[in-house]
Amino acid sequence: MTQDEMEQFLHQRQNSTEGELMEELKRMTRAQEQTGEMSTTRMEEIYNTLWPFLNEAQRQKMQEVIRRLKE
Repeated sequence: MTQDEMEQFLHQRQNSTEGELMEELKRMTRAQEQTGEMSTTRMEEIYNTLWPFLNEAQRQKMQEVIRRLKE
């Protein structure tokens, strides 16, 4: 997903609930898993890349999101 696509995605969903966003993220993740673009390992790599830039609350939230995506 390009920067522009990400910005458009976020703009379109700015009034969505956390649950709605999570369901959309799950759908997108499943689609990417089927094409080989995403895996559990890749999710962990993304987390490890972003970890230094996140505060503790953001780290915990991201870990929770990854946990839910793995279900």
